[in-house]
Amino acid sequence: MSDNYKEFGLEQTPDMWDNRHSYNKENNMFEYLSLGAVTKKFGAKEFPSPSKVWATLNKAEKAMFDRMMQDKNSAVYKAVVAGRRAHMTLEHDDAQKDAFQEALLETYDRDIAIDIDETWAKEQGVVSLTHKYRGKFDGVGVYKGIPTVWDYKKTNKIKTPSGVKKYLKQCSAYAIAHNEMYGTDISQIAIFNIGGKTIEDLSTRVFIYDMNDGWKDEWLNDVKRYWKEVQSYATLPI
Repeated sequence: MSDNYKEFGLEQTPDMWDNRHSYNKENNMFEYLSLGAVTKKFGAKEFPSPSKVWATLNKAEKAMFDRMMQDKNSAVYKAVVAGRRAHMTLEHDDAQKDAFQEALLETYDRDIAIDIDETWAKEQGVVSLTHKYRGKFDGVGVYKGIPTVWDYKKTNKIKTPSGVKKYLKQCSAYAIAHNEMYGTDISQIAIFNIGGKTIEDLSTRVFIYDMNDGWKDEWLNDVKRYWKEVQSYATLPI
């Protein structure tokens, strides 16, 4: 991470971060934890992830998705499997000697990664004790000079702005929790979208937003609705 903390909008100095969870003063980096480790450290086992929040609030949609995932020939199943494989490629920078994954990684490096100034962490856990949720972000660092939480999305076709709304709320959730845990002031969120079924079709689009433009509030409203619904279940007579 850069020494110029104010340049990146960080509110606290390294000395003040010593009491955070946690900042390593020697190597000038945050000490990130896996989702399992951060959940255990903060006793957050009962806290929902963004996906659990939406599954609870949209039970019919979740049930339909689960049915489609049971059919390995369905378009949804194939798209999810392809997305997960691409996600692993981008997370580990390893195409596993697969021609399509190699092309995908080359496309990502050329069109998107070139603008990532710093990567602070990938696939690490965060918890918000204030709003009672947890999750695992895809990446956090500095993108085009601004601290950013980002999410990878591999799709058959490039998404439209209306098609990334849920992902923007998800990134907002991680940014809020990161700010709470580490004293940062991240507001920029980004979706790194790579689309295409074949090597020839691969293309990219980056969606960049400020979470304060409504996305933060939408997520916090969702998590409030989740806890209200869960608590209403707990008070029902047996």
